[in-house]
Amino acid sequence: MTPQETAGGFAGIGMLSSLFGGISQYKMGQAEKSAYDYNAQVTLQNMRAQMTASQQKYSELTGKQASAYAASGVDISSGSPLLIMAATARSGGQQAEQIRQSGKQEATLQRYYGRLAAWKGETGGISSFLTGMSSNMAEYGMATGAFNP
Repeated sequence: MTPQETAGGFAGIGMLSSLFGGISQYKMGQAEKSAYDYNAQVTLQNMRAQMTASQQKYSELTGKQASAYAASGVDISSGSPLLIMAATARSGGQQAEQIRQSGKQEATLQRYYGRLAAWKGETGGISSFLTGMSSNMAEYGMATGAFNP
C-alpha cells in the first residue's frame, strides 16, 4: 500500500469520524430541546394546578365570610359585607392571573432555551464536521505532497 493510499484511508476514516461527531452534536441539541419543551409542559401543568388551588382557596374564604356574616344576622346581599366578599373574590382573581402570567412566562423561557439548545447543536454539529473535514484534507494534502506549507 502506497503512502497516498494510506493517507486516503486515514482521510476517509477522519471524514466519517467528523460526520458522526457532527451528527452526535446535532442529536444532543435536539435532545436538550426536547427536555426544555417537556419542562415547559410541566410548568404549564403546575401553573394550572396552582390556579385551581388558588381559586378554591378564595372560594372557600368567600364562603366562610358569607357564613360568618349570616350567622351574625348580617344581611350579606348588600353593603359592607358584600363589598368585602367582592374584594376577596377580586383578590383571588388577581392572584390567579399572577400565577397564570408567571407560568406562561416560565414556559416561554423554557421553550426559548430549547430553541437555543437546538440551534447550538446544529451549529456545533456543522462546525465539528467542517473542522474535521478541513483538518483531514490538510493532513491528506501534506501526506500526498499536494500541500506543503
